[in-house]
Amino acid sequence: MKNTFAISINGKEVQAKDGQTILEAALDNGIYIPHLCHHPELDPVGVCRLCLVEMADGELMTACRIKVIPDMIIRTKTEKIDRAVRPVVELLIGYHHERCAGCPAMGKCELQTVMSHLKIDRRRVRRLRPPPDKRPIDSLNRYFDCDPNRCVLCGVCIRTCEDIHGTSLFYYTGRGHVTKVVFYGDEQKCANCLKCVERCPVGALMLKKPTETK
Repeated sequence: MKNTFAISINGKEVQAKDGQTILEAALDNGIYIPHLCHHPELDPVGVCRLCLVEMADGELMTACRIKVIPDMIIRTKTEKIDRAVRPVVELLIGYHHERCAGCPAMGKCELQTVMSHLKIDRRRVRRLRPPPDKRPIDSLNRYFDCDPNRCVLCGVCIRTCEDIHGTSLFYYTGRGHVTKVVFYGDEQKCANCLKCVERCPVGALMLKKPTETK
């Protein structure tokens, strides 16, 4: 059993386990910190930049990559954090799929959770920056489709594939606002896996119907 010790989050003393990250300790104690690229079975990378927390010295750090230490003092809700995180989330929403209805991640979408936590009005963001032209769904894989209009480029699918198969069959292509994730490789590796679909936080990867896989 790992040793436990006290840390302070938002002025409240909570128990953390040795070896945990700040994000893991916060979530274990029912304290939500926005995140998209985190998955408990993958090594943290901090690419989404949403899990910022403010340390005692005022420095902002990514909670998914910093290990807890005894008596650590952390704040998860400050004006400084909000100024850094909110614009990133609003841009993601601005470029995201225009409708949540029918999305396979409806009710469990991590982006919806982040929006709710930050109390972001999607309609206001849409008016400020309408989404670009809808991009076609990538249906090249036999087992699943990829909707680039829902993808938030968190890299969970890429890291999952690499972690399980040793090398990823997903790749980033393009630059800037036209960046997207594409699949290229031996799709037979997907047949008994499909962990990428299971772990996608926003429903960008969608299983094909049984009749479509034949």
